Amino acid sequence: MSLIDLFRAGTVPKDLIGASLVVADAPTLSSAQTFLSQLEQRFGTLALGVVGEAPYTGTRPQIELPRAHSADRKRLKRLRPARLIVLGKADERFELVRGAACDRYWLNAEAPAVADTGCKLVTVSGQRQHEHIPSAEFTGDPLLALEALPGIEADETLCERFKEYRDRDYPVLYVAATGEDEEAWGYGMLFEILRKKTALMILAPADAERHERVYHDAIKYHLPTIRHSRLYTSFIPKKNRVYYVEAPEALSPLYACADLVVAGGTLHGNADNAPDLLTPLQLGKPVLVGPRRDNAMVNAAIQAGVVVAGDDVDALSEQALTLLADPGGARAMAERATAWLERQVGATERVLSLLG
Repeated sequence: MSLIDLFRAGTVPKDLIGASLVVADAPTLSSAQTFLSQLEQRFGTLALGVVGEAPYTGTRPQIELPRAHSADRKRLKRLRPARLIVLGKADERFELVRGAACDRYWLNAEAPAVADTGCKLVTVSGQRQHEHIPSAEFTGDPLLALEALPGIEADETLCERFKEYRDRDYPVLYVAATGEDEEAWGYGMLFEILRKKTALMILAPADAERHERVYHDAIKYHLPTIRHSRLYTSFIPKKNRVYYVEAPEALSPLYACADLVVAGGTLHGNADNAPDLLTPLQLGKPVLVGPRRDNAMVNAAIQAGVVVAGDDVDALSEQALTLLADPGGARAMAERATAWLERQVGATERVLSLLG
């Protein structure tokens, strides 16, 4: 912090004084927009207190709360917030919260130390967090704004196409709803898996306009591939290693046919489609996600330990092989995920009612 910054450590915008203060890191704030709107409707003007290294790039009024030279405490004192609402890890600012003079609420808490911050309400989103903080309210994650689970599309005949693989106990990996530059991750994972065992990858780009381009680009991998639209036999021949899907209506029903699901929209920053975790988790499928963390559902599932995350192809491949080698462990994780997902329904209303 420069000398100028030191003198400005306690400076706050006048129009934020007395507002309700929501403290969290930038990624959490970015994924909480729906919930923040609901808090505004209930409590009026919000000020976002940004902690951690990443900047908040949204449009809501914000103020940085750096630790250096106790700037966070000085600014909190000047702000005199009507209430303090903390979301998630919040850079573990336990002392900051403990020193606030207003009513304090810590939502989606994770660390046991939160129980000693004097908060009027502490909530947790999952069973694992509840075991760490048993005094907290087990509400589910309000940031997900999940009011109901979507219906599942069933097509029993579709999965019969994979009989040649099932009969030989060959695993089926579904790299689902991929976005720009994500298919390479799927092929990278498949090559790593094929080094250990025979397998089939279902590959389904999310955007219909990319179907032909992705298919022709994938020729370079020299893997036996059959297209969903050109399968003229009852079963996919066992010689194939890629089942390429260019039919949007088949994308969701195919989840039921997979042993493992890799969620598209989580693998590369160039993908602009939202990942679908709801469908595979409802179906009890083990789910792997990539390094992107800008989706509230993905973040919540990672924190709850109900999906497996990897930052690169090697890490995801290793995780996939681990799950395939331990079907019982994979099934147990999927069952926990389904139970966790059901608990998230209605979490927003539960938390809002507890906030008063």
